[in-house]
Amino acid sequence: MFGLPRTGQSSRVEPPSRGIDPAGVRPEGGGPGSPVPAPTRVIRLDDILAKVRAYAPDADLDLVKRAYVFGERAHSGQLRHSGEPYFTHPMAVADILADLQLDIDSIAVALMHDTVEDTGATLDEIGRYFGPDIAEMVDGVTKLSKLDYRSAEEHQAENFRKMILAMAKDIRVILVKLADRTHNMRTLEHMREVKQRRIAQETLDIYAPIANRLGIQSLKVELENLAFRYLHPEQYEKIAAALGSRQAEHERLIRHSRELLVQRLAPHHPGCAVSGRLKHLYSIYRKMLEKRLEVDDVSDLVAVRILVEDVASCYGALGVVHSLWPPISERFKDYIARPKATGYQSLHTTVIAEGGGRIEVQIRTHEMHAFAEYGIAAHWRYKEGHLALTPEEIEKFTKLRQLLQWAEQIPDSREFLDTIKVDLFADEVYVYTPKGEVRWFPKGATPLDFAYSIHTDLGHRCVGAKVNGRLVNLAYSLESGETVHIQTSASQKPSRDWLKMAVTSRARQKIRQYLQAEEKEKARELGRGVLERELKRYDVSLGRVTKDGTLEKVAGDLKVGAVHDLFLKVGYGRLDPERVVQALVPDERRVPKEQAQEQEARGLQALIRSLQRKRAGSPVRIDGTDNMLVLFAKCCRPLPGDPVVGYISRGRGVVVHSSDCSQALQADPERRLDVEWAKNTDTLHPVQIRVVTLDQPGVLANLTHAIGKLKINISKADVRTTHDQRGIITFEVLVKDVAQLVIVQNSLEALKGVISVQRVRGGS
Repeated sequence: MFGLPRTGQSSRVEPPSRGIDPAGVRPEGGGPGSPVPAPTRVIRLDDILAKVRAYAPDADLDLVKRAYVFGERAHSGQLRHSGEPYFTHPMAVADILADLQLDIDSIAVALMHDTVEDTGATLDEIGRYFGPDIAEMVDGVTKLSKLDYRSAEEHQAENFRKMILAMAKDIRVILVKLADRTHNMRTLEHMREVKQRRIAQETLDIYAPIANRLGIQSLKVELENLAFRYLHPEQYEKIAAALGSRQAEHERLIRHSRELLVQRLAPHHPGCAVSGRLKHLYSIYRKMLEKRLEVDDVSDLVAVRILVEDVASCYGALGVVHSLWPPISERFKDYIARPKATGYQSLHTTVIAEGGGRIEVQIRTHEMHAFAEYGIAAHWRYKEGHLALTPEEIEKFTKLRQLLQWAEQIPDSREFLDTIKVDLFADEVYVYTPKGEVRWFPKGATPLDFAYSIHTDLGHRCVGAKVNGRLVNLAYSLESGETVHIQTSASQKPSRDWLKMAVTSRARQKIRQYLQAEEKEKARELGRGVLERELKRYDVSLGRVTKDGTLEKVAGDLKVGAVHDLFLKVGYGRLDPERVVQALVPDERRVPKEQAQEQEARGLQALIRSLQRKRAGSPVRIDGTDNMLVLFAKCCRPLPGDPVVGYISRGRGVVVHSSDCSQALQADPERRLDVEWAKNTDTLHPVQIRVVTLDQPGVLANLTHAIGKLKINISKADVRTTHDQRGIITFEVLVKDVAQLVIVQNSLEALKGVISVQRVRGGS
């Protein structure tokens, strides 16, 4: 499973978490989850080797040493944006992986992961010197050439696709990439601001969720905090300043609660450890958005963690906690009895401490804590430093690998990226089959997702479900703990509306395949009918030219494939039926018609020229052609600067969508056209932005004044207030492109009383 070698087992050194920490307060500066990156330190090869030797004492460290020499020579003379020697980066990546206690193959790959992309080294060389497994891992983290891609967005999507599919073969590929991204984020201050924001957004959208899915909380927290720092610097500084002003208060609360817990737990749980910390900045920011709070209104900023020897002690410690402070019952979570899909286990409870402050308490075993920090790497076994998984450990990856294999069937890279975000990164619910088996789904999953997870035919025939004995419809959102029994009908078949109900890649792909097959059949019948009608005008039988092989020869000459492909292309409008007629009907029989068509073509060309004059300066180029008549989709309202894609629609011409638009992703890929924004156009585009503010005097005036100062026109405005003293103002403004929109958003975010500013997709 995952292509990992299975050569035996050896014991793994547990992280040093035993005993009660005398300080008990986790330092915030420089550690995982810290608001700021740790100060740069010089990493030496001996440091990395010492870490590896601690958890894999029988490892052949010569492999790491040889990779060090190879990488250092390959990057010789190269510098990073910071001015440091480039090889400091691979060394830092290897050091992060050593902290995660990965095997020596992964450490070696880290030291060479940029050599193929950024130096003259080749995969063949790496394969000769280090073997095919390491070469394949290096290839998995190597970006693709930019030469073959129509847009930066498609290039990014295809790079991510390559990495994920490599991960399906060997899970270590993604761990190397996570370490690579973590160090890049730690040193992001040396990049230009526009690149900082792009990399930070990608980190928040893709890499932090991957770390979470793999259970590696230390990296997930650090990536989120660093991305937050660059995406929302004002909010970041505001929260950091507020926490700093209350630091003494928080430290007293942590120290007091820890002393009470140690006093009560130590006599009965001698192997326990108690520590406290403040919640990390990004989690506080998310809570502020979700609950519409100011930072001073967030009450549960303090978290305490208790580590004990076994599961029974977890529940014993929970009793002690609840005897010290009253719990908030709706905030209790038992992830030991029902682990998260990632395998995470812990007891979570929130209690009301002295003075009314809230404390979140997490209780878990040392082994559970190792898994929470290291995720899937927590229990790997090594022989001579190489990874050697047991069958039980392999089984843990089955579901993840299955998700990746389902997504692999999606041909379009941008759709793949959109789908994998749902399958891998969404919050999850668990439900039971009628036989009591547990199945996990993204939050919002429906009976359709459940049915398709069992069998394609069951999904196609699904009409509803019984959930805990009561009938529900196809759009019902499943909740954790429910038992689902699918109801079917022989006459049922998928419809396009199903794509709006299903959320998993498997269900959506199966529905889309069915619809595309059905639509292709209709298009073939349409194409066949069109050709039959055109040929009949010349007294030519379509059946005869099909039967005697003439039409098959024409299909070959036109390079469209087989006869059924020819019908399909005519039906879709991709092949002019007149070209087929010309190949089948002698010239002398087509003269009168050609003359008529010539007149028609001249009239059509004149009309096109007239329309193009009216639309001179169109902001869109289709297949390299300017001034084309297009429609901009109202479902996503694309702006210049957004990655876009065009689709041929029946009766409306070319409709331009944002490339991540859900409606565009549902459309037939065969109708897609390459679309790009034309340069130097002055066209203004309407776009909606929603501003959430405190409900206080003068806010609206400040917002409109800020927009006016930027010389941006407001075409519409909608203002309403909520019951929790918030104002929601939706503006429609006219902007030239995404860059101008970002300037507007940043200006509004900086105003006092503004909670959030978001672009609104869709609308009338």
